[in-house]
Amino acid sequence: MIKRLQTKIIIIITALLTLSVLIIMFLINFVFQYQSIEQINHRLETIAVADGSSVKLMNDYFGNSRGDNNTFCFYLKLDHFNTLIEIGDNSQANIDIAILVDYAEKALVTEKVTGFVDQYAFYIKDKPYGTILVFTDASTVIQQNKNLVLSTSLIGCGAIIIFFFIALGLSFWLVKPVKETFDKQKLFISNASHELKTPLAVISANVDVLASELGDNKWLSYIKDDTARMSELVNELLSLARLDYKSGHQLIMSDFNLSDVVFQTALPFESTLFEMGKKFDVDVEPDLMYHGDESSIRHILSILIDNAIKYSDDNGEVRVKLYSSKNKRIIEVYNTGRGIPDDKLTKVFERFYREDEARNSKSGGYGLGLSIAKEIALRHNGNITAKGEYGKNVTFTVTL
Repeated sequence: MIKRLQTKIIIIITALLTLSVLIIMFLINFVFQYQSIEQINHRLETIAVADGSSVKLMNDYFGNSRGDNNTFCFYLKLDHFNTLIEIGDNSQANIDIAILVDYAEKALVTEKVTGFVDQYAFYIKDKPYGTILVFTDASTVIQQNKNLVLSTSLIGCGAIIIFFFIALGLSFWLVKPVKETFDKQKLFISNASHELKTPLAVISANVDVLASELGDNKWLSYIKDDTARMSELVNELLSLARLDYKSGHQLIMSDFNLSDVVFQTALPFESTLFEMGKKFDVDVEPDLMYHGDESSIRHILSILIDNAIKYSDDNGEVRVKLYSSKNKRIIEVYNTGRGIPDDKLTKVFERFYREDEARNSKSGGYGLGLSIAKEIALRHNGNITAKGEYGKNVTFTVTL
């Protein structure tokens, strides 16, 4: 449980910081690109408004003053029939006239005032004589944008890695008090359970002796029933304590016939269900092998079948099914009855959770069985879920 909490903390912190980095990266690149394009468009618009008269001045300022030939601008004037009238200051650009005409045609097809044709940015403005198209080589700006994206991406990836390790360190610090409290709670449960087993065994033995001497006695019957229920609670607490202290309860992993285990665990419940007037069906795919702890798998089955019997309706039905799917082993335990509300299908696996206090107390449950089953499933790298129609049925599915 502590590891799962720690994992959630790491994921949440890393995700939030990663989202922040991505937003910052996007804003930096967006603003830089927007400013670059606005600067280019402003330059081209100035030339277009001046009908090309300022193109030489612009080239001298932006090109010669910086020693960058890629900043040179040139223009094309077209009449209303898109026939070339004039080309302005193309000498520095050194581009064939046929290519310039092709660029002009592509720019006009876009039906946009500004845009890009290959690496050239353009600006189009209507004139009394037709149209003027102003071009400039934007390859330098495009490359700068690419370099900025690469740089911010590398910095962002580095920041995300650093944030991950920061989140890892924070997770240890944040869960430390929780872990200490949880460890104390587990130790108390384990010690208390062990201490309770002996007096409960003594009480049970003495009740049996008194019953043999006194015969039927309702007071002894009450003591015996409550002692049995208390012993069941103690055993469940001990099971949880062993699962929590993984070093104290190592799973004995081996290959075994899961089909046989399901049959052998389910069939003893048949007589109980028969006496209760309930239908019992076991559907097992034959010869399914599994690598895991056999006794733990039997424990899961016993918990789920016993739970199904307790909460099935009168003259109801209990079904146990085993099958394989995509190299996984699926165990389903179904029962008719009131079922579980949709908003509580996940809560039933919490420790000491009881959906109906009165019903659970009557049936002898303490809200520990399903949490034990879930812990066992998780230790087998599996999972257990519940689904059904409230008021009709419920199905518990163990995926191994």
